[in-house]
Amino acid sequence: MKIKLGTVAPIGFDDFPPKEWLSCMRKLGCEVVQAYRNQKAQIPVQKMREVLALGEMPCDSLHGVFGEEFDPSSPDKRARRFAVDIFKAEGDLVLMLGGSLVVVHCSTIRHEGVSEEERNKRISQLKKSIVELGEFGKEIGVTYAFENLPGYHPVGSDITELVAILEELGAPSTGMCFDSGHANMVGNPVEAVGQTADQMIYMHFSDNSSEGDEHLMPTYGSIDTDALAKAICDINYNGTMMLEVFYSADELKKMIDEGCAERLAKVISIANGQM
Repeated sequence: MKIKLGTVAPIGFDDFPPKEWLSCMRKLGCEVVQAYRNQKAQIPVQKMREVLALGEMPCDSLHGVFGEEFDPSSPDKRARRFAVDIFKAEGDLVLMLGGSLVVVHCSTIRHEGVSEEERNKRISQLKKSIVELGEFGKEIGVTYAFENLPGYHPVGSDITELVAILEELGAPSTGMCFDSGHANMVGNPVEAVGQTADQMIYMHFSDNSSEGDEHLMPTYGSIDTDALAKAICDINYNGTMMLEVFYSADELKKMIDEGCAERLAKVISIANGQM
């Protein structure tokens, strides 16, 4: 199987008219979508299906809910239990949308940092969540991909550590969602790809200045995308490289006119070992 370019499919956001927006993403070379809905809106499953159908691309995954109340590393026993139950429901949801993978944030945000004692507790709690979700995923046919995060998350920003946790547990139906933009904020994303070992099962593909999570189109930020693509080829990754960008439809049309599709096609060709 060769690498495919994918796109996030925003659902329930007024700024992203789905038919026009997803049409632009198809013109940029995207072939599959990851459902990403507005968590503040109560969107029925049928409505989500209708929005995804407008893109005329199959759904391969769902970006799981994230935030303070959905923290699989929470030191609080009840809070962790709640998060795991929610992510089990996300597994059921992705199947109804036609996909089979859920992306999970490893922890919530703590800009002020946490003590070493709390961080160790969070790692222990995250391990429990990974095992439970892996067993559940195996039962229903869903994979859970745990995403590397920016440094203001207490757990998940250290790619080597996250990979080691996943390897240690060996939980079924689990792996890592490698986020190139997040990796660029904490180190060298090209080197980071080589650290993902066999755990990288999905990819969020965006660029930035390294100073913030700006979700720029790849080749429009500071990442050496050709080198990143070569590193992806070297580890024999063969999943989706999903564009996690949020430009307006008018901005996307301008990018298309400026040759963005050709730039992205080159990156995918390198990742597939064709250049």
